[in-house]
Amino acid sequence: MMRVTNHAAGPRLVWPKGARAPRLLLPGECAVLVLPERPDPCLAAWEAAGEVRVEAEPEPGPPDPALRDPRPERRRGRPRPPSGGEA
Repeated sequence: MMRVTNHAAGPRLVWPKGARAPRLLLPGECAVLVLPERPDPCLAAWEAAGEVRVEAEPEPGPPDPALRDPRPERRRGRPRPPSGGEA
């Protein structure tokens, strides 16, 4: 997946791989797209002219433990019996 950012004065039309319709990127807008395996000639020309920036999107990693809620999860009500066991 690649992050495409439009730096041109006007909108740019991109067609992500497998999409049914093209996507319009307004100036300053970015989108994460699945691009074809081979380089796209339009994106390459726009990137060479400085009109768009194409960057690799980092893979999402495990969540940061510092961002977790410090409070433990609490359940309300009675504990449920095991699904196949006795009540």
